[in-house]
Amino acid sequence: MEHSSKTDANWRQRCRFGFAAVLACACANGATMPETYPRAQAAIRALQLGVAIEHGLDPLTPAIPALFGTRGEIVWQRLLGGAEHALGNYDLAEAHWLQAQRLALAYGDAGTAADILEQRGEQAAVSDYARTERIANELSQLAERARLPNAHADAEYFLGIVDRRHGRLDSATAHTQRALEAATALGDERDMARALSFLGLIARDRGDYSSAFDLEMRTLAIRERLGVDLAGTLRNLALICLDLGDDKLTRKYFTRAIETAASRGDSLDYSSALGTYSSWLADIGEYQAALDAADEALLLARALDNQPAIGFDLFDSGRALTGLKRPDEARDRLVEALAIGRALKQHEIITRSQLALAENAYAAGDIAQSRALLDEISADSSAMQFKPTLVAVYALADKLAVAQGNLAQALDYAHKRSALRDELLNTRSSRALALLESQYERAEAEHKLAQMTLDNQQQAAQLAQRQAQRNRGLALIAMLTMVLGLLAWRFASVRKLNGELAVRNAEVESQRTALSNANTRLQQQATELFQAAIRDPLTGISNRGHLLRQLDARIAERTRDNCELAALLIDFDHFKQINDRHGHQFGDRVLVAGANALCDQLSVDDIVGRYGGEEFIVATGVRDVAEVRQLAERLRTRVAAALAGLLPDEPDATTISIGIALLSRMPAPARLEDLIEAADKAVYAAKSAGRNRVVVHAA
Repeated sequence: MEHSSKTDANWRQRCRFGFAAVLACACANGATMPETYPRAQAAIRALQLGVAIEHGLDPLTPAIPALFGTRGEIVWQRLLGGAEHALGNYDLAEAHWLQAQRLALAYGDAGTAADILEQRGEQAAVSDYARTERIANELSQLAERARLPNAHADAEYFLGIVDRRHGRLDSATAHTQRALEAATALGDERDMARALSFLGLIARDRGDYSSAFDLEMRTLAIRERLGVDLAGTLRNLALICLDLGDDKLTRKYFTRAIETAASRGDSLDYSSALGTYSSWLADIGEYQAALDAADEALLLARALDNQPAIGFDLFDSGRALTGLKRPDEARDRLVEALAIGRALKQHEIITRSQLALAENAYAAGDIAQSRALLDEISADSSAMQFKPTLVAVYALADKLAVAQGNLAQALDYAHKRSALRDELLNTRSSRALALLESQYERAEAEHKLAQMTLDNQQQAAQLAQRQAQRNRGLALIAMLTMVLGLLAWRFASVRKLNGELAVRNAEVESQRTALSNANTRLQQQATELFQAAIRDPLTGISNRGHLLRQLDARIAERTRDNCELAALLIDFDHFKQINDRHGHQFGDRVLVAGANALCDQLSVDDIVGRYGGEEFIVATGVRDVAEVRQLAERLRTRVAAALAGLLPDEPDATTISIGIALLSRMPAPARLEDLIEAADKAVYAAKSAGRNRVVVHAA
């Protein structure tokens, strides 16, 4: 049998929706239960219904092989596994799928066995990482033996999951990238989306939010087209926006994730979205709402026996209790979360629980215990890879240093935290996020426009097909009365179809307008992003990256034309003393005034940019050494005059030293690195000779 993940995914989706509909009916007619958290209660009833179905259908199982043969028994076991999985009975689902896999291998059907292994891997990846790794190895061996490229892609994806959960981000990236390449070669959009989404999670772990957001947006576009696994992607987007501090987008994607999971009857996705939402509510200080959401997610996770989710939900509820000034209850939950994380070897749960316990101990005045927990986190190299967590570690370390009277150490941690936050939340990331959002809005508008136009053409034909599909469905689900709810829903959708056609036409015009607006915003934001990418935000001249690209191109041009080129490395003298005496803001004013003075003396053909800190580079075409030295002396005197007005009482503190390197004196072939190194040596000689002077590098 041909191995087809896409067909298998559609089959699983139909099972999930069918059993979700029956679950709703069963819960509506079942015994009265407390409704504090109705979805959690529904999940518990679903588990009970799954056990009842298992007992009710058990007598039929021995008769299946006799009536339908081995192939029929494989289908029967897969059907029962799908039913139990949809109802949340994952252990029973695993037992049926394992039996179906063994039968398929004995029957010689490697493709079906691989499909079943993928189902088992998807289920195990939620909570059982040891089993996930075993399944991945089985898939890899089967793929090699039977030459199944889909199975190879699945094995790489599951190994990536295991490595990420154990904090091995480089290895996880490599496995997932191979899974993406295999899925792309096969044209399997579902597996492509799965790999893209997981690469987005790894990028978020590394603090690369622009890449993470782009990857998740690409995933969302594919999954919206396929109509599968939307809630998880929306939750990942919410987490990225949370880390970037964009509350508006965070709330938008969390709300969509929860609503999508609820509408699809998926308790696992609903629990996951609700749990991460509670974490954000705690971040923004809505502690009671955070506790309510975490408690509901925890009840669902316990009902589904999802150990990683239980660990995260205990951690989130512990943070909420800390915020509500209930430290003892908070500590109990955090200790339990830490124990689960250690049992699972899940570094994220371990690190976040330890950090929350350290913050709890600090709030209670136990500085020694807080310091011990923080030292344990810092000693774990895997934990220190998660940059958002590292920001929180530096923040708490700063507080502890202050409490212990070590102000120098506190200042060091404050600087580290500030630098890391700047790295994670820089202007480029924010503008890239806005650009990606506009790109997504444009793609979404185009997709909806095309989809609604296609729907208008297809729905007339679908009206005639619905009745036939209904009749065939009735014959197939005779032995499982659970799908009656799905049939009722489909019958009702046919009756509303004619009214929806008119609404779709109006929506087409609305989407045309949205597409035009998205195009305009995209063009504006692309222009802003380009300027932000090449300009130094303080002085307005070229930043280091753009400066070096310009200089490299100018070297190639002047070498080709056999013309001279001079590079002037300019360093502000005593700049550290200026910062120490007058503060960094005054130091910034000195750099801005100096940069303006440089620009005033240069022609439009000259290159000028900030090389780093208080160092600047000017590149100019010259005829001889005397000409470039004359230019350098003019720059030196004009900058000194411009800066003298800022510090009239300290004229010696407002000078510059200039080192000159000539292209003709560099060894062939001329390289950018050699030219800058020569200028650097010259400026070092100028400073050694007493500063406030010009030195030309000798070949």
